[in-house]
Amino acid sequence: MILKKLLPIKKRTPVRIEILSSAENTSLLHNDLNHILLDESSCCEYMGYVDKDGSTRVKIECTVREEEKQYTWDQLRLKIPADCYLSVEPTELLIEPILVS
Repeated sequence: MILKKLLPIKKRTPVRIEILSSAENTSLLHNDLNHILLDESSCCEYMGYVDKDGSTRVKIECTVREEEKQYTWDQLRLKIPADCYLSVEPTELLIEPILVS
């Protein structure tokens, strides 16, 4: 009988990029995201809210693959309006077992 070992492999999780902006920028941001991201339609979520001073704002969360992260970040920093806030959630490493015979 051959025993199989489970060895961990490292796999990167998708990266979450968050954009906070005034609601007036939503159309512009949506167009930019369509040009930057490979599949913007399924990786971004738009949420509107009213902030403390009564301004209508939008929060856009996009989940991108690790391979897209740097390109996406660079393009967004160049294209988003100055009154937008851009942040990225750090990538975490997941450990998943694989079978080795």
